[in-house]
Amino acid sequence: MFGIVKTLVNIVFGIIEFLLALRFIFIFFAVNVGTPFVAWIYAVTASLVGPFARILPNLNLGGFVVDFTTLAALVVYSLIGYLLLQIFSYVGPRYYGNERRYYRT
Repeated sequence: MFGIVKTLVNIVFGIIEFLLALRFIFIFFAVNVGTPFVAWIYAVTASLVGPFARILPNLNLGGFVVDFTTLAALVVYSLIGYLLLQIFSYVGPRYYGNERRYYRT
């Protein structure tokens, strides 16, 4: 049971982190927002970075933009995923070695 939940948590947070990384790269290189794929990425991740909006200012480096809002969201969602996995690892059953006997600790 906990193996399935841990796998689902890995998949969901992996997708979230991937989408946020794409958003960060697209903002950094000032990719054309008129492109349908880029517009879709921005639309999907807008609700994910919304809670972190205007906490940290963006940094302009010539033609590049470092979006600290997206970086903060990426770090927070990574930590939430990690903590959820640790909680499920602590709560779930454990077995040691090749034996299939489960031990509760």
